[in-house]
Amino acid sequence: MSIVLIGMKGCGKTTVGTLLAETLRVPFLDADAEIEHMHSRETGEDLSFRLILQQYGETYFHALDSRMLQQSARAYEHRDFVFACGGRTPLQHENQETLARMGTVLFLNVDRTVLLKRILAQGIPTFFPYADDPQRSLDELLARRIPIYKKLANLTIDIGEETTGEVVRTILMELRAYEQH
Repeated sequence: MSIVLIGMKGCGKTTVGTLLAETLRVPFLDADAEIEHMHSRETGEDLSFRLILQQYGETYFHALDSRMLQQSARAYEHRDFVFACGGRTPLQHENQETLARMGTVLFLNVDRTVLLKRILAQGIPTFFPYADDPQRSLDELLARRIPIYKKLANLTIDIGEETTGEVVRTILMELRAYEQH
C-alpha cells in the first residue's frame, strides 16, 4: 500500500508518516529531505529546504519540488511506501495528477487552533502574508488550500490534540474501511 500525506505545515506529515511507515514496514519518504538531497546532488550545496527556498526563490523551489515528485513517483512506482509531501506541493496543478497516481492520498486536517500553535512554535513562517497577524495569515492560507487538499484526498483525517500513535491508529482504521468499499 502506498500512502501520500498532504496538509499544511505543522499538521504532522513527517511525524505521523514516519510512525505509519514503521507500522506498515514500508519505506518513508519526506519531500523536504528529498528536495535537499536533489539540490545537493545537482549543485554540490548542502542546504535545508528553507534555505533553498530563501536563496533560490519560489520558482526554482517549485521546479525542484516537481522534479523530485516525478522522480520519487518513478522510483517507487511498483513499491509500497509512505510519502509526506510539502504543504505547497498539491497547490501546483501539475503535481496533483502525480500525487493521485502515487497512492492513497490522505489529508491531515488539523484543528486551526492546534495548527497555529504548532506552526508558531517554530516562529512565524516566511510564507505567512501578515507577519503581525499569524491568525489572519493562517485563515487565508487555509481558505485557499483546504478545498484543494480535500479535492485531491481520498480520505480526510481530522486531527485535534491526539498523540501520533492515536492518529496512526485512526489512519489505519480509516484505510481499512476505505479499502473495503
